Amino acid sequence: MKKLITALLLVLCLTFSIGQGQAQAAESCENVLNQGSATIESGWFTQQAPTIGWYKGVVTTDVKYDVCTPTAVIRVNGNDWNKLVKDGKLDGLRYEVYQYAEKDGNYQNFLFRQIQTGQPQTITAAQFRQ
Repeated sequence: MKKLITALLLVLCLTFSIGQGQAQAAESCENVLNQGSATIESGWFTQQAPTIGWYKGVVTTDVKYDVCTPTAVIRVNGNDWNKLVKDGKLDGLRYEVYQYAEKDGNYQNFLFRQIQTGQPQTITAAQFRQ
C-alpha cells in the first residue's frame, strides 16, 4: 500500500512540475544565447529576433534576445527618414537603435524607440514586444 501511495504521489509531482515548466517557458520572451564575442555586432544585423543586450566576455558572450518579436533590419536614407517623421507618417513605428541605452560594466542594453506625434520616444523592450 505504501508503494502504491508513493508511486501516486510521484506521478502527481511529476505532472505538476512538468506543466509548470512549460508554462514558465511560454511566458518568457527573453532568451539568452552564449555565442562568440566577435559575432555579437554582426548578429545584431542578421538575427530575426531583436537583441536586448549582452554581457560581454573575452571569448564568449551571453546575448539576450527577444524571441517573441520578429523583426527586419533595413537601412533608410536619413533625409527620407527625417521627412517621414516630420510629416507624421511614421507615428506608432517601433524600432531598435544600434546605440546603448545603458552600459553597466560589461553589460550593455540596446535602445528601443517609438515615433509618437512626430517625435522619437524611448520605450522598454516589453513595450517594443506589444
